[in-house]
Amino acid sequence: MVEDIWQGDVPGVQLRCRQQLAGPVEDVWPWLTTTERLERWLAHRVQADVGVQGALLLESVDEAGTALREEATTLELEAPHRWVLALQQTEPRWPVATRLTLELSPMEPGCELSVYQTGFAHLPLSDGLTIWESYRRRWRIALAQLAKAIAES
Repeated sequence: MVEDIWQGDVPGVQLRCRQQLAGPVEDVWPWLTTTERLERWLAHRVQADVGVQGALLLESVDEAGTALREEATTLELEAPHRWVLALQQTEPRWPVATRLTLELSPMEPGCELSVYQTGFAHLPLSDGLTIWESYRRRWRIALAQLAKAIAES
């Protein structure tokens, strides 16, 4: 199934996904920053160290069954509203990091999570669009899982 391009998406360059979540920003923030909660929606195995010098290590399997290992380091942190990371897969075809912004905004009756990822254009031309498309699908699935997990908790 072909998915529509969302407002804010520029294929191969940047992507933006938004998800409304049931709960105030302060209650949702731990879903973005704690290992146990991240493992319920973002990756199979997570090591989270939130802080100005913080980092994330994510291990998962993509839809083709390929193991993924990603590392992210904190660029900016404004808890409980915004976390900006340099995200990079640890494989040769991914020589530079993308910039990943996770931002929570109050929105009645809960809040909205905005995921904004840029820098795909700095990846090799032969891989940049493929990687962008895989993240576009991945973020949409992950955000739906996050919304479900929060609603059930």
